[in-house]
Amino acid sequence: MELRHLRYFVTVAEELNFRRAAERLNVTRPALSKQVKDLEEELGVTLLDRNTVRVTLTDAGNTYLVDARAILAHVERAKVLAREVQEGRRGHLLIASVGPIAAGFMPEALKSFGDEFPDVDVGFVEMTPPEQLEALAKGQIHIGFAYGKKATLPRGMKSLRILQTKFAVALYHGHPLAERKSLTLGDISRETLLCLGRESESKHCKDVRTFFAAEGVTHGPTRYIQGFDSLLTMVAADHGMALMPRILDLNRIHGIVLKPLVTSKADLDFSMWAVWKSEDASPLVHEFIRRLKDRLPVPFKAPSPGMEGAA
Repeated sequence: MELRHLRYFVTVAEELNFRRAAERLNVTRPALSKQVKDLEEELGVTLLDRNTVRVTLTDAGNTYLVDARAILAHVERAKVLAREVQEGRRGHLLIASVGPIAAGFMPEALKSFGDEFPDVDVGFVEMTPPEQLEALAKGQIHIGFAYGKKATLPRGMKSLRILQTKFAVALYHGHPLAERKSLTLGDISRETLLCLGRESESKHCKDVRTFFAAEGVTHGPTRYIQGFDSLLTMVAADHGMALMPRILDLNRIHGIVLKPLVTSKADLDFSMWAVWKSEDASPLVHEFIRRLKDRLPVPFKAPSPGMEGAA
């Protein structure tokens, strides 16, 4: 049995006339009659009563007509869906979550994307940066994020810088240092530093240690926290401080204060990059990246050291 058998039968059932049905299908009447007869033989039932005057559906024909139409409609929907997925009109897009840091760029990009592609299911998953790159390579997510002045990526990845700012100090709003306008690394040298990620792979901690080394300051103990929200909870509970991107608005959301850092040698630049597989042919990935690019914020410019007191 092939789909054409169903189409031929449905057309005859709708016309109840082999000549008109053959004209609709652009086939000869004998060929149409043979195809319907072959279908009946394969099913082992009589679908149509034929005589020289008229064609009528049998009870079995009426029942089979309902299912035949449903099958053809399902096939047509599947064809349309496949085309829409290929054209980027449908499907799913899985993006790694970066928590509150995405507030400056994700909502507008997501809104614009959803307006144009309402039938695309966009999902987010919480992962550390190293986990994101691994998940990208395995095809488990479509878009991830990396941190650093340069996007050091595995082969086969592309990147777009979507944030550029400076590191600042996040601390509990009731901490004595929270009253300062700005801080130095020496001010927090005895404090517990909270680092995002696992000890063996925390780029966050490597950056923090680099800053202290550049300033010639010895830092205090470090703790490694899994998950951005967990890190913020620890800061809010006064269990340590964290060097975080200054672009974050933590004062209102988490009861944490974010204080500018003043350094003489340490380069506090922070960049975040959207990352995707270069060979990813999905139009959805490229459409979302385009929206991120269209909404790139103006790079953050920290005040000069002489202006920090007014920050």
